[in-house]
Amino acid sequence: MIKEFKPIKRPTAPMPLDVKIELGNLRHEGYNAEFVYSECEKLVKTGKSEIVSSESAARWIFEYQNVLLKAFLEHWDLDDPPKYWTGE
Repeated sequence: MIKEFKPIKRPTAPMPLDVKIELGNLRHEGYNAEFVYSECEKLVKTGKSEIVSSESAARWIFEYQNVLLKAFLEHWDLDDPPKYWTGE
């Protein structure tokens, strides 16, 4: 079986401050990346989430799921995230 190759989607602009704050808070609370992504998706689609407070951050996280996963898995310093992954 050959799976379709999908290029990795990276942002073209720097990670917004509200995204850094939201990711930092969610990581500090101990949520995993899958749950955070599903909550962001829920906020984007329905306007409601129990853990995500910033709709603009949720839209950014929802659009760039691979950045969210890398940030959680590699425990990024969100004050100085890797430039390659954040569009800087």
